[in-house]
Amino acid sequence: MADSQNISCKLAMTHIHLPNSDFHMHTLFCDGKDTPEQMAEAAFQNGFSAIGFSAHSAWPATTGCEMHPSKFDEYRAEILRLKKLYQGRMDIFLGLEIDYIMPVSCPELPFYKTYPLDYCLGSVHYINNPDNPERGIFAIDHTPEHVQEGIRDIFDNDKKKAVQTYFATEREMIATCKFDIIGHIDLIRKRNSVLSLFDENESWYKKELEETADITAKSGKFIEINTGGMSRKAIDSPYPSLYFLEILNELNVPIVINSDAHSAEHIGYAFDIATELAVKAGYKESFVLTESGWKAFPLI
Repeated sequence: MADSQNISCKLAMTHIHLPNSDFHMHTLFCDGKDTPEQMAEAAFQNGFSAIGFSAHSAWPATTGCEMHPSKFDEYRAEILRLKKLYQGRMDIFLGLEIDYIMPVSCPELPFYKTYPLDYCLGSVHYINNPDNPERGIFAIDHTPEHVQEGIRDIFDNDKKKAVQTYFATEREMIATCKFDIIGHIDLIRKRNSVLSLFDENESWYKKELEETADITAKSGKFIEINTGGMSRKAIDSPYPSLYFLEILNELNVPIVINSDAHSAEHIGYAFDIATELAVKAGYKESFVLTESGWKAFPLI
């Protein structure tokens, strides 16, 4: 697990406990860098008690980052093999991170009801202009150049409308689909430091967060504290922001701490920072998946 001397001292002083589980990770089955077995062994060697694999899925489509539809059975078989291999030493769970790209992909497709999963994440990576859907979609977490081009070509350079559309799409997914964990709920922040898409202190932006938090609380879903943007050097803090996390805590929205690792070395990345952020926002526990369901894990 990545940490720093200063953060570690703070953790020791405040008796904060780091989760030893991670339920958001990607392998060579999608856009990850390592095999599931390499990821599992790295997690085990670093003292993890439970992990979950969450290959990207936009079934029946793929943009290149998602797992190809032809690989689903192989993926499931491999994760179940690892589950048996590590039985009694580390719990392993089968999951997916399912893209919400209407009308093509969403966590509610009948396919997923016939494909047994232990859990799944619902995520928004792509948006379109609801007033001009024929212009297509673009990935809001792609390179700064790609995001800039998407806002120019699809939203006529209206940055505010693009950001509002992202959160509206998040709320639509949260309200209409059944799944366990909302992935990186404010992913739109990823390229903000480079492209200056919005000011996090502006009232309209805070309103988007408040409305999204309200829908999340009503849905009963978990949100994750996600450190993936940090490990890939795109952002210097986890998703969601402290302000957003404080709102979510006030509404009693439960959390899961995940790394969104795309390589073995990033499993549990910056969990010290993520845990400190959670406690600062008022959280006293996160949740972990066990063989008997989701259980609370004390952070302090």
